[in-house]
Amino acid sequence: MEINRLSDVLGAEVLGVDVANVDNDTVAVLRQALLDNLILVFRNQTITPEEHIRFSEHFGELEIHIATDHLLEGYPKIIIVSNKQVDGRFIGAVSAGDHWHSDLSCKAKPSLGSLLYALELPEKGGDTEFCNQYRAYETLPKSTKSRIQNFRGIHTFNRMRNPRVEVPREHISDAKMRYEDRAPDDAIHPIVRTHPENQRKLLYVSQRFTIGIEGLPDKEAQPLLDELFSHQLKRDLIYRHVWQPRDIIFWDNRCTTHFACRNFSSGQIRHMHRTTIAGDIPN
Repeated sequence: MEINRLSDVLGAEVLGVDVANVDNDTVAVLRQALLDNLILVFRNQTITPEEHIRFSEHFGELEIHIATDHLLEGYPKIIIVSNKQVDGRFIGAVSAGDHWHSDLSCKAKPSLGSLLYALELPEKGGDTEFCNQYRAYETLPKSTKSRIQNFRGIHTFNRMRNPRVEVPREHISDAKMRYEDRAPDDAIHPIVRTHPENQRKLLYVSQRFTIGIEGLPDKEAQPLLDELFSHQLKRDLIYRHVWQPRDIIFWDNRCTTHFACRNFSSGQIRHMHRTTIAGDIPN
């Protein structure tokens, strides 16, 4: 096995590993590599849904995504992330990743990590950007760090309650069912989170899910959130991944946010499968 850094910000490429056949020693090395690099990229993997699930389960229990209408038939632990249509209907979560987020921070127990497998890609574009939230916190002004230290953010799945995002065009007709009726209760998480495995502090907010700050009126909370979101977009905090066919990316949702770039032509297909590892309550 060979592990090579992809950038100074975060990310490593793992060579010499067939994810369909890993032993306990390999899993232990990969666990540490994820902690060290925040995301891991495995190239040229040819796996079945069963193998995708089995590899993912080496790192924790898998959870079934909220968007139950986009689960892979026969494999509810896999969500389809895709703009592909069958009989005029999108078969996957076409809007997934359209705003910066950490997966399922809208739940009381957000995701530990996700593993996304690229099955079909546009000829050009469809990249994914990842932000290092350790570095985002560490590079905040000292006064901002002090101000947010004990604040807790309000996270919601409901797009209709978040003025920073929009309801995708393809879901306007069923928006209430999709974003309100099946949304979990709002989750309240520390804005400065401590990673449970290495005790490092990080910034834990996102444009997609964080809509307020507990106990703070909106006239104060919203400008502060805008300041934090703007800080997270600084390019020296971000790694941009250009996908290759059959890439698998494994990222740590506890210390990264990500964004799916829509930089590809209309009619091009971006079709992927994702597993999601259950996490714990942020502290």
